[in-house]
Amino acid sequence: MTTTPPQRPNDHLVLAILTTLCCCMPLGIVSIVRSTQVNSYWAAEKYDEAVQASEDAKKWALIGMGLCIAGVFIYLLFFGGLVALGIGLSEL
Repeated sequence: MTTTPPQRPNDHLVLAILTTLCCCMPLGIVSIVRSTQVNSYWAAEKYDEAVQASEDAKKWALIGMGLCIAGVFIYLLFFGGLVALGIGLSEL
């Protein structure tokens, strides 16, 4: 009797690569490693491990993107504040 395997999980490789190139390289690399493990686990019929690797790849990519967005926001807030302070002081 043959059982059909569950649907293959998304490996999130594109998201991992974009995170590595545009956002946070260390977390992007972790995400790439986990995303490449999805297909290996799936081929070895380790379906639970494949799902976990997929979830980990997405998690690390989103954490990397979130840190990048937070960093840009803090950067703009800091330097925007310095510019506003400079404009305010020059009017005195």
